[in-house]
Amino acid sequence: MPQENGWQVSGDAPSYYMRYAYAMQEPWTDDLILHARCNDGDRVLDVACGPGLVAGKINGVSQATCKITGIDVNEVMLAAARRTQPDIDWHVGSATELPFDDGSFDVVFCQQGLQYFPDRGKAMREMRRVLAPAGRLAANVWGPLERQPFDLIYREGLRAFFGPEALNPSTLGFSLNSYGELRELAEDAGFTEFNIRFENRTARYPDIREFITGWTRASPSGAKFQAFSDEMRARFVAYLAERLDSYTDDAGLVIPRENHYLLATR
Repeated sequence: MPQENGWQVSGDAPSYYMRYAYAMQEPWTDDLILHARCNDGDRVLDVACGPGLVAGKINGVSQATCKITGIDVNEVMLAAARRTQPDIDWHVGSATELPFDDGSFDVVFCQQGLQYFPDRGKAMREMRRVLAPAGRLAANVWGPLERQPFDLIYREGLRAFFGPEALNPSTLGFSLNSYGELRELAEDAGFTEFNIRFENRTARYPDIREFITGWTRASPSGAKFQAFSDEMRARFVAYLAERLDSYTDDAGLVIPRENHYLLATR
């Protein structure tokens, strides 16, 4: 989940994030979990866990009984995670200084977080450090912005209504997007066995206007959006709904996205 210097939230944003970010990420989450091959008794860490969208699904998707820990820098996100998933061990902390001993985990997950870390190389080394021998790291990041049609259109709305500075978090969100960058990070961290895979899939949401509203409230622009007048919020939603009309069908909004997986073994 976005954290560190990229996507800080406050107030009721986690509730929107849990619903609308989950809709955006759901087509890839189960695959990320299955890719890691969790087994009964595995000690599992979810880095940049947010409100627990990955951590809360690990045992069910993998059909294994694991001891799960989540860590994130955003206390508001963790508060939401604790309310809904009290059996998971939640920690406040940075991916670049993980507060765990060497070899503490058998599996580490990081969904859509690595691109936001202020020092990606250090975060990768930390995730490898806390893995036991033969432990697995399963991570994913979005592909290049130019191959994300929904986001290109959504950014037009951000620029028009919030100004160019509102683009910074989404720019960062797509900033780690090549095979070479992921390979270099894995090699430099000391992983000798790894696999990188690109996947293009489609996320969906039944109501385009509801999604635009919820996705914006979950974002770093959420407070400004909430401060808009009702008329201005309606104009923003209408502006984007018109431009996204070609990405709607009888089931609602269609969001094609490219995602890049990394599976590395210590």
